[in-house]
This record gives sequence, C-alpha cells and structure tokens, in this order.
Amino acid sequence: MKTSRFRNKLLAAVVLATAAPAVLAADPGVTDTRIVLGSVTAFSGPASLLGKAGGLALKVWEQDVNARGGINGRKVEVHQEDDGYVPQRSVQALKKLVDVDNIFGLIGTSGAAMLQAMMPFINEQKIPTINSGAVAAAHFTPPNKTVFIVGPTYCQEISTAMAYLVTSKNLHKEKFALVYQDDEFGADVRCGYQKAIRELTLNSVAEVPFKRGTKDFSAEMLSLKQAEASFLTSGGVVAEHSALMKEAAKNQMALTFLAIHSAHLTPVQALAGAAGDGYFAADYVPPLTDLSVPGTAKFMALAQKYLTPDEQKLLNRYATASYVGALLMEDAIRRCGKALTRACVVEKLETTKNFSTDGLMSPISFTPATRHSPSSILILRSDAKNARFERVSDFLGIK
Repeated sequence: MKTSRFRNKLLAAVVLATAAPAVLAADPGVTDTRIVLGSVTAFSGPASLLGKAGGLALKVWEQDVNARGGINGRKVEVHQEDDGYVPQRSVQALKKLVDVDNIFGLIGTSGAAMLQAMMPFINEQKIPTINSGAVAAAHFTPPNKTVFIVGPTYCQEISTAMAYLVTSKNLHKEKFALVYQDDEFGADVRCGYQKAIRELTLNSVAEVPFKRGTKDFSAEMLSLKQAEASFLTSGGVVAEHSALMKEAAKNQMALTFLAIHSAHLTPVQALAGAAGDGYFAADYVPPLTDLSVPGTAKFMALAQKYLTPDEQKLLNRYATASYVGALLMEDAIRRCGKALTRACVVEKLETTKNFSTDGLMSPISFTPATRHSPSSILILRSDAKNARFERVSDFLGIK
C-alpha cells in the first residue's frame, strides 16, 4: 500500500517536472526586460536605397520607444539582416534571426518576392509579421494567420493613379503604353494598367516586358515611339524609371510618365537628369519634405535626434513606410500588456481598427478574416529642379 502511494507521488512529481518548462516557457524573443524583433531587408544590391532607408527608420523607432521606457516596461531590440534583394537569401536571413537571434516578430521585409519566399517559414514558426513596403496580392490571398500587410498592391496603385490622371487631366484620347519587368512584380503592375485601360476604355498601343537587370531600354523606347505612345506607365524597380525617361528624352518623345512608388526617390530624379522633371509617381505615404503632415514632422524630428547627418541623407519614402509598420507592431504589443505572446499580438493586430498614423498613411484596419489594409493613394509630381516631390492629389480611395 505504502509502496503504491510512493509510486503515485513519484509519478506525479515526474509529470509536473516534465510539464513545468512548457507551462512557464515564454514565447521566443521575450524576457521580463526585453523584446527582440527582426527585419530582413536589402542593405546591398539593386534595392539598397530602399533597405537602408527602412533600416534607419527602425533604428529611429527603436531608440525612441526605448527612450519612452520601452513597451510595458520591456526595452526593444531590433536585429536587422541583409538579403541583397535575393529571395533565397531572405529565407536564410530569416532562419538566422529565428535560430540564432530568437526573434519574437518580424517588422521589416524587402521586396514582394522576398516576403513570398519567406512565407512558408513564417507560417511554420507562427511569427507575427508586418510588411508595409512592397505588397503583392499573394501575400494575403489566401490570408496567412500571422502576416499583416499595409499598403496597396501595385495593381491597386497603378489603376487608381491612372484613373485620377486620365480624369483630372482629360487624357482619355492619349495613346497608352506599359513597360514592365517580366516577373510577379511586373505582373502586378500590368494588372493595374490593364484594369485602367479596360474600365476607362483607353487606347493601349503597347505592353513591353523586360528582363530583371536590364539597363539599356533603347529598343523598347524605339518601339513605343513607333507606336506613337503619349502616356507611359513604368513597371520598373528603381533605376529602370530613370533609364526609360532618359531614353524617351533622347528620342524626343513627349510623354506623360507615371510610375509606381519606387520612383518617389530623389536618386531617380537625379539619374534621369533633365528628363526627371514633371513625372508622376503613385504612393501611399507623403513626401518627407511635407512637414505640414504631423506624422512626418514628428518622424523627421526624431531622425535628427537619433541619426547622423549622413544617415539622414539616406532617408526616403521607404523610411516612412517602415516606421509605420513599427508603430503598428508597437501598438499591438502594448495592448497585450505584460502577458506578451505571439498569439496575443496576432489577435490584437487582427482587431486593429482605424489605427492613426498622423497622416503618414490613411487609417489602418484589419479583421479576423482580412490581413490587408490597402491604404489610400497619393499622386505626386517630380520637381527635379528642387530635388523634391509635390502632392497633386489628396488621399484617393482604391479603384
């Protein structure tokens, strides 16, 4: 009898000892004093202008939130990895952040294809993730439980921008053309172009694909000149916008030129030279020079406080988008209180309603069934002479 009781007590003790670590263990990246977050972006390669700006914005946010006492008493650490804008490297970088740095969540990603490559591992590890930089429909169709997308798809961006320009400037009789990269990214730009052509019954005279890494667009622009194109939609990444504008000027083509948000960069203006004045770019964040926007004024003041003068020169619209993503994660973590888990952050994110960014973007909302908050769109015009962009529209609803 005594032996039986002893055995039962011993068995119970073993069960409790075995179960205790699972009950008491915190989620990855969380201690009583800190929260470790990660970012995978491009500090090298063709998109380094984008990644460096986004990374510096996360640095600003990290310093600011810690100066405010952290989040619910926990200081934040942001670990950033370079993927060179290569999908395979994105996956390797994310695995390093998970296996070595033990991150809690992901608040920075580079290109659309890079996030798509990381998605299986994100889903497997159930990592709360916010992408506010490069959006594709595949990121949220179907919804991924822990991944939240801020900003319009390229399809939404281009269709809305074309509709605005055609209507506001009475361009219905122009001859429209598209030059686009022949991959998933370019296909999404093409989606928006074709949607606008179809819904506005416009005359499309050419759709010209190009290979990633193309630098010489003489043949493409010659074909557009022969087609008498007068409105060009650019589906380039960054430098391609400038190359297309220069080639158009060389061929003495008078074009209304529209590009995606990656053309909202002063280096694009500079690379295009005299041809870089007056083109239009669709975006969902305002120019950093527009200090009438409360959120922009606040961010730029923080940047002056926490960044060197040389670092401040690297800031661009990708810094704004990255900063908004960090603010969104901060809000969800704060609403979880001290009992911080990945599941709680996901639940708080999916119940976010009209999150205000003080004008950096239109209000952000998600639902348990919706992981995409597309944001409204601004149309900007390049003022290359003064190395700045001016707003030509208020925020526009998605078309």
